[in-house]
Amino acid sequence: MKTAIVLAAAAVALAGCTFKSTTVQPARTPPPATVVEPAPVIVYQQPAVASPYPTIAYTVMGDSQFNQAAVAAANWCNTNHRTGAQLIDRRRTTAGDVVTFACTAS
Repeated sequence: MKTAIVLAAAAVALAGCTFKSTTVQPARTPPPATVVEPAPVIVYQQPAVASPYPTIAYTVMGDSQFNQAAVAAANWCNTNHRTGAQLIDRRRTTAGDVVTFACTAS
């Protein structure tokens, strides 16, 4: 009788056991972010240096945006006045540098 009770208890104990398995997988990494610099902001204002030529000004941050502004100014001067563009003023502000170009036949 004791054997039957021990076997019944063992059967109940084994019936309550379960097997769990965990699979470890490497974390998925997101694709690398692409950094796109915003285009320079066009600012129309009177330059610090008086110029007899038409002017255009941009707000830029860094050399990359300065180069973009120089190309944009040259294109604008060529399209509107059939001339090149020349830097006549660069002032520092809290929002970046304000660069002014004059449309000159240089």
